[in-house]
Amino acid sequence: MIKRAIIITLILNSIILIGVPAGHGYGIMVMFEFISIPTLIKSGFDFQKEYPFESSLILIALVSLIGKLISISLLFSKNILNKKNWIYIGLTLMLISFLFVCYGTWEYDSFLFAITLGSGIPFLMYFGRVLYLINLRTNRN
Repeated sequence: MIKRAIIITLILNSIILIGVPAGHGYGIMVMFEFISIPTLIKSGFDFQKEYPFESSLILIALVSLIGKLISISLLFSKNILNKKNWIYIGLTLMLISFLFVCYGTWEYDSFLFAITLGSGIPFLMYFGRVLYLINLRTNRN
């Protein structure tokens, strides 16, 4: 039950819409995660002062990708509750990246913020469900 909730949480985090003000478009979180690694290898941590949100999206996506990789690796363990702290770390990294994306869109436009937050609400709900299931299982044992 916990593994299924983690998988759904990973999927819902991957489809969070991110509005890019300078590009006047939208993308999903998984798209930014896939382009984060080649971009960081090619240009490093290059922050532009004209577009601080857009240049920080790559770093935010990398944090989210690390959280997802931690969570995916935990799905292959036999007893997932023994690695409860790692579940919390993976979920926290995904939550931090979502919060930074929401904060960045808040500073640009309220419509971009509404789209990003609205697409992230299912992720937040399943984030809470995973925490609830872990605490329920821990208290039962």
